[in-house]
Amino acid sequence: GEEEKKAELKNDMLLATALALILIMFSMLYLFNSFRETFIVMSVIPFSILGVLIGHEIMGLNLSMPSLIGALGLAGVVINDGIIMMTYLKKAKTMDEIFVRATKRFRPIIITSVTTLIGMLSLILYPSGEAVIFQPIAIALGFGLAWGTVLNLIYLPVLFTLTHKLRKINAKNS
Repeated sequence: GEEEKKAELKNDMLLATALALILIMFSMLYLFNSFRETFIVMSVIPFSILGVLIGHEIMGLNLSMPSLIGALGLAGVVINDGIIMMTYLKKAKTMDEIFVRATKRFRPIIITSVTTLIGMLSLILYPSGEAVIFQPIAIALGFGLAWGTVLNLIYLPVLFTLTHKLRKINAKNS
């Protein structure tokens, strides 16, 4: 009976993940009206999973079903920061503008991520009693968000610049 329940839960999680990613994709397609920009932002999701793996390694925990639930929730949180960055980058025409616009989004993205991390810190570091079962969720969200924030601040502007073939404008060419 136990194996049946695990297999059913695994199938439900796969279905929930696929549905969540499809809904995220459709909402961003509606927002950005561009497949390229949608996939640029969505590409942060698989890379942010690295933060989940590193977090579990640092904390000495194995990946579990609650960890995967936290990773699923992480996808939505990381996408929010990506949307904040992408809506600002869309208007840039040169690399200098990308730098200026990414710099302006630095503070809002850092503040939202740090406040979320501070809120989860007690559960990550000091779980007690019944809250121990939620520790893998908090580790997945916390470490994944920390790494996802770095990705949204650095990787996203770089990928946007590369995919849109933006160049630095020289003073001679102006």
